[in-house]
Amino acid sequence: MDTRDVLIVNPTSANQVDPDFVESEMRLKKWFSQSPSKTIVATGFRASTPQNIPTTLKRDGSDFSAAIMGALFRAGQVTIWTDVDGVYSADPRKEAWEMSYFGANVPHPCTIIPVMQYDIPIVIRNILYLSAPGTMICRLSIDENEGSQHLDSPVKGFATIDNVALVNVEGTGMAGVPGTASAIFSAVKDVGANVILISQASSEHSVCFAVPEKEVEAVAEALQSRFRQALDAGRLSQWLQWYQTVASWQQLARKWLNTPGVSASLFSALAKANVNIRAIAQSCPEYNISVVVKREDCIRALKAVHSRFYLSRTTIAMGIIGPGLIGGT
Repeated sequence: MDTRDVLIVNPTSANQVDPDFVESEMRLKKWFSQSPSKTIVATGFRASTPQNIPTTLKRDGSDFSAAIMGALFRAGQVTIWTDVDGVYSADPRKEAWEMSYFGANVPHPCTIIPVMQYDIPIVIRNILYLSAPGTMICRLSIDENEGSQHLDSPVKGFATIDNVALVNVEGTGMAGVPGTASAIFSAVKDVGANVILISQASSEHSVCFAVPEKEVEAVAEALQSRFRQALDAGRLSQWLQWYQTVASWQQLARKWLNTPGVSASLFSALAKANVNIRAIAQSCPEYNISVVVKREDCIRALKAVHSRFYLSRTTIAMGIIGPGLIGGT
């Protein structure tokens, strides 16, 4: 199957495409009427616009096309073949949905969306290690969901993204002024920079946000131009600071919602590892919390929190030495 004859997508302004499932299903039925078959080998990455202009599915388009085809066929399962054994609790390449953005190449969030609509499981398998069982990403059944409440750790995993710059816009003239945040992020949008996380205190005295390190200079110039009058008037006292030696990583929790003490354990682990946090952002549904730390502290921080939540099966050899009462009391 040449998927350009079946998959119809609408390009967006964000260098992405939105599948047109209604039109694609109609074209799939037409293709089937002309080429009935029990086994289909379809091209990946390619599609067409509603005007029948050939296009691509952009980032991770091959996996995206597999997910779209799985949704169109109402498949029982979609298998993604890659070069790792599955989803790990600390990065190595991927995690579903939230973690997929943080350094993960497979599956991209766009890959998850089509199959989520029809509760189709995605299985991650290693093409180089066929005996590995892989990881299945799917909705929990009611019994499994109730049983998961007894998991030892509420945390599902951690993921990192390197080469992040933290931008801080600060000034006494920001408090209570409508439109300040809009002006900041409009300037960021104008240079095409991607905002990774945002953090603002209730005092409205400052706003900090993280962007890819390669984009920070363009962001700085845009902000300086946009807020030139406020800078000259002194309404922004420290208009811009950026730190180019940071890494951002996030903790994702499966049963974090309404579970007291999870954040406390996270910050306690980082403090014991002597890791300073530069910025924090937490999602409202409590599914994840992101922190920004120095680049040189990233690995130490990751090991500390991973160990704190017992996400590794570690064998410890212990010896007890005493004056003669060992084992007797």
